[in-house]
Amino acid sequence: MTILKRTASTAASWCTPFTLPFYDVLILRISVPFIWRCSAQNNLRPLFSSNFSKRHVDIGVGTGYFPRRAIGDLDRDPKDQHLTLVDLSQHSLATARQRVLSKYPEVQVDCVHADAAQPLPQSLASQKFTSASLFLVMHHMPQPTASKANAITNAKSLLTKDGVLVGCTVLGKQWEKTDDGYRVKSEKPLGRAAAFMLGFYNKRGIFDNWQDDPNVLEEALKAGFEEVETSVVAMMFVFRASKPRNGSEVLEETS
Repeated sequence: MTILKRTASTAASWCTPFTLPFYDVLILRISVPFIWRCSAQNNLRPLFSSNFSKRHVDIGVGTGYFPRRAIGDLDRDPKDQHLTLVDLSQHSLATARQRVLSKYPEVQVDCVHADAAQPLPQSLASQKFTSASLFLVMHHMPQPTASKANAITNAKSLLTKDGVLVGCTVLGKQWEKTDDGYRVKSEKPLGRAAAFMLGFYNKRGIFDNWQDDPNVLEEALKAGFEEVETSVVAMMFVFRASKPRNGSEVLEETS
């Protein structure tokens, strides 16, 4: 019997020059709306674009779809945009960078090769941003939810005192929000397609989210931010957090 040892590199290994050209169609146009049942156009894109500042760090970049769309959605002058891309996949970084620059060559794009849940490299940790995103990345992380929450702490440490963090992640079960927090609505994923894809991805180490708990993520958000909004849309946990709590790692951006 073969036992797959899940590592961060295993989860990132699917991001290859062969697979990335199909990412938008397979993930954003099919999986997100029809399998996880959370619309990329009606739910995720508005969340990203409405919280996309002129100095943004995108952690877990995919193909660069969301930042490229956000610049257009906001009708922003590309010369005013600074974008830092952070990912464990060099292929994703190169793809996302090229995608943004192909339409908006004036944008300043920096790439950082890093694991979002591990201590950040000094070249990134020394910077400050007014917005950050963790879109469709935490369900790939091969760790318990409490360890995945380190990505939230890391993102918070990069923000200015008025910064905002937005994100979303696929859950392994059906959850619902109550007055006392989130509870499991059903151990089974929503629909046969979701059950099949979760099994497929988790067995291959692409996902590691069967036991992901939105309560743990919400607790991490509330511990780090004064204002927190969370929700579950079908199989997706979605969040927005602003005003990082005071701490030695949260400094006012200097001009």
